[in-house]
Amino acid sequence: MFGPEHGTASGTAAWAGWTQPQQEGVLVDSAGVIHADSECKQRRETSEDVPTSYCGGDPPPTQAPCEVACHADCVLSVWSVWSPCTHSCASKTADGRQSRTRTVLALPGKDGKTCPGPPALEEWRVCNDHPCLVFYWEASAWGPCMADPFLDFNQTSLWNETSPCTTGVQIRKVTCLKMNGGLVVSKRCPESTRPETLRPCDLPCKKDCIVTPFSEWTACPSTCVPENTSSATQSRYRTIIQRSADGGQECPDTLYEERECESLQACPKYRWRTHKWHACTLVPDPVQRSASRTAETCGSGLETRGVSCAGDQDLAANMTECLRWAGPLPAQIRECRVACRDDCALTPWSKFSECGGGGCGGFQRRKRSLLGRSKKKEQCLDEASYPLEEKEACPCEEYLSQPFGNWSDCILDEPSTPDSLQGWMSSQEVKECGQGLRYTAVACLDQRGGLVEPTLCTDEGKVSTTFMADDILHKKTKQCFTINA
Repeated sequence: MFGPEHGTASGTAAWAGWTQPQQEGVLVDSAGVIHADSECKQRRETSEDVPTSYCGGDPPPTQAPCEVACHADCVLSVWSVWSPCTHSCASKTADGRQSRTRTVLALPGKDGKTCPGPPALEEWRVCNDHPCLVFYWEASAWGPCMADPFLDFNQTSLWNETSPCTTGVQIRKVTCLKMNGGLVVSKRCPESTRPETLRPCDLPCKKDCIVTPFSEWTACPSTCVPENTSSATQSRYRTIIQRSADGGQECPDTLYEERECESLQACPKYRWRTHKWHACTLVPDPVQRSASRTAETCGSGLETRGVSCAGDQDLAANMTECLRWAGPLPAQIRECRVACRDDCALTPWSKFSECGGGGCGGFQRRKRSLLGRSKKKEQCLDEASYPLEEKEACPCEEYLSQPFGNWSDCILDEPSTPDSLQGWMSSQEVKECGQGLRYTAVACLDQRGGLVEPTLCTDEGKVSTTFMADDILHKKTKQCFTINA
């Protein structure tokens, strides 16, 4: 329980601090003493202590007499809640009244305090003692929050000039009605009790577009450019992190920039020249001569071919030039087989068919056929052992998903705020430190380092991280932490 309040003119502080009842000294006739520690506190949820001069007046008493029940006394229940008021207002003939009751829980023992009589078990009080009005105001529900250029709430304490949210207005209709009657002129109702018809409200907060910084320029060729190719270019890009909303700053038109590299001379022309495969060799000659002459010389072996380097006008060139300019060295050795007497004879495989318009995802096929007596041999007709047709997937160009450019500043999550309070946050409530996310652009590159659609870098055409469908890039994030300086 609390003592009486002694507020200042501002009404921001009050005396408080009764303790629980305690018995002091010897108990006589159930009498005891209750103590109170007087403190001056603010009238806020924090209830912080303030100087006693803020409260004004005399502090409440520090002790008062009280009564502690003895074991043999009559035991009563606590008072019930007050019943509903019998009238909504007071008239000349009737007042509103309400009551509450308590009951006897245990009769008194020997020498105990007796129970009170029935009148003491019920209390009545007057309620709704305001006079009944013949005319009264009725207000409709508040309308939606709308922007109104003719209203200026900037001078109110609720307005924060640095807030990204704008203030709107809500309107409702207020009419004067007659009791048990209909609509009447407004002057019949008291102007002092007229409800407000206008109030400020918060419109949706505007959001500015946020983009990552531009990435570094991609590298230009350092020595030369291949012949019959367009001029070399380098590019840089940035990606959208947050779209603008509710009147915020729009996103920039330029998310991708490209410029030509400095002109370079054409790369030298070299190519690998491959020669005819040699006959299939089973084993080295010394081993073959030592083997039995009656043994059949057939089975798996190897065959080789020569590879040389050709330069301009198809003239022979040093191998180091082709290794530098013509790509990887072609294969010079491959497996082969010398047919045995009982082997199935088949034609060589045909060339693979063209992939056609299907390209990546399609198939190309090649065929072969049995020769001579092999067409009638049962083991040769087993297509599991001797397939006559093969297919393989058409070659697909490989793509690489790679982050490019600098990481953005640490972007903090917006603090969670109830819908009814959005737009009224003070500058002290804006989140300025804590855990957030950094963003960077992630590009999908082909084997030549050119930008391609991000869907080519993922399975089934899906992007695993957040992706703007109309951008070349998608985003990559990492956690960060900001310290308020």
